[in-house]
Amino acid sequence: MKVRDLSLKQFADRLRGDGLLLSMPPFVLQFRSSIESLFEPLHLLYTHFDIEPEGGIVDFDLRIDPKSMWQRKVQKKACFFVDGKHIFEAFDQDIVLPMTEWAINWCVFTRPNQYFILHSAVLERNGRAVVLPGPPGAGKSTLCAAMNLRGWRLLSDEVAVFRPGKPDLIPVVRPTGLKNESIDVIQAFEPGVVMGPPTPGTRKGTVAHIQPDEASVARSSVAAPPGWMIFPSYEPDSPTILEPTSRAQTLMRLAEDGFNFSLLGTTGFQTIADFVGNSDCYRLTYSDLEDAIETINRLGEPKSNVKHTETKPAEKTLVARD
Repeated sequence: MKVRDLSLKQFADRLRGDGLLLSMPPFVLQFRSSIESLFEPLHLLYTHFDIEPEGGIVDFDLRIDPKSMWQRKVQKKACFFVDGKHIFEAFDQDIVLPMTEWAINWCVFTRPNQYFILHSAVLERNGRAVVLPGPPGAGKSTLCAAMNLRGWRLLSDEVAVFRPGKPDLIPVVRPTGLKNESIDVIQAFEPGVVMGPPTPGTRKGTVAHIQPDEASVARSSVAAPPGWMIFPSYEPDSPTILEPTSRAQTLMRLAEDGFNFSLLGTTGFQTIADFVGNSDCYRLTYSDLEDAIETINRLGEPKSNVKHTETKPAEKTLVARD
């Protein structure tokens, strides 16, 4: 059964009651909440996801609810409960949707230490994966969303996940988060994109999420071998410039972006060293989404010898910082 097979009322009743076991390979999330404003957007964003039968193994038990009647009725606050424990401070219910996505991210980032987890977007095309690490403002999520809308399979817009000792990338398909002007940029880039409601007033401004496409969700148990490591950087009015970077520099940058690098120690280092050794590494500077995607696509063409590409910027910039 998939989320779409439940009516909105059935979906809401499950969340209010014993919870919904959501299959989010390689994890299963048990989710509960009584906050009505969550029901419809979650039903939309996770519509293609499978629902696990009751009684199965749960990786994360997440509940988002007010801690007391005072918080519910007067303060209009809510809290995170992970595995039954209250974590972090209460937050306003009017930002509950992006906070729910953040809470799921927190579970993925901090709990499954059987994997090496790197902060990065990941997509796949023609059997090879591209990893897009980048700090806030680099345009990583915007580029990830655009590539997914132009035929790349989404593995994650947030995390690159490896099994120690194996360089293949494990999908963790989730809604892609966009911030501020990136929301309008992607809606202009692909007017038919399915997106949840924008939520203003978060620490990062206005946030909205793209519904993962059905094909990516359907292949969410299919890992992808490494192909390319690309560090994107959005620069207004810049031409598209793709240039190689050394594997040594790439390895050092990835070590800094690993969430659990210190916990895995030598095993974690060897895992990312194997990944980098199997990847072609680049820096990408861009301002136009279509041109950036065309440039990346050429890397995967047969007999491609592309090592450095530079094109002129488009007349209209179609990119925003994420």
